Amino acid sequence: MAEAGDVRELLTRTELDRAGALRSAGDRDDFLAAHALVRLCAGRLLGRPAQSLTVVQSCGSCDRPHGRPRLVEAPGTGVSLAHARGWVAAAAAHGPVGVDVETLDRHPLDQRVAEAVCSEKELAALRRTTTRSAPSCASGYEKESLVKVGAATLDAAAGLDLPVYGQEPPRWRGWRLLDWGGERAVGCVAAREEMRLRLLG
Repeated sequence: MAEAGDVRELLTRTELDRAGALRSAGDRDDFLAAHALVRLCAGRLLGRPAQSLTVVQSCGSCDRPHGRPRLVEAPGTGVSLAHARGWVAAAAAHGPVGVDVETLDRHPLDQRVAEAVCSEKELAALRRTTTRSAPSCASGYEKESLVKVGAATLDAAAGLDLPVYGQEPPRWRGWRLLDWGGERAVGCVAAREEMRLRLLG
């Protein structure tokens, strides 16, 4: 990864201002790293230098610079980014793509959170497991990746009946879900089934 100064040189003034407004130094670093990484992913996909790409964000409901990211120079290229307490992820594809990453703590999952995110099938699987932490629900980050790709909404998250983690092929209504993770974090990329996905280490 580039040095911190080099990372900042990749970002726009708007992105730097957004990062500077964050209270936590860790949150600022995560924001900068994710916004740099998405350019590196897109640059590799397009065969272009990362510094030649401009990432902008808009939600369509207000004039604030947040929401789904896009590339000014390649509007048909899908890009997505995520960050969570020391972990970042980014994706780029020739079409819609969404990515999410979540850290894993070993505290019990809040039942209210589980009921808001998990379907009845997922809640039943959660009740049967002996490890009741976030990955046991198995779908929060997967559903977030589907939200980011525009295939679902957060309000309807509990109604999305996704394959139980590790038990069924990771596909949902024409979307392919590529999970990864370890002891400290998990993530998911969502893209159309016909698209080829590859993780970069």
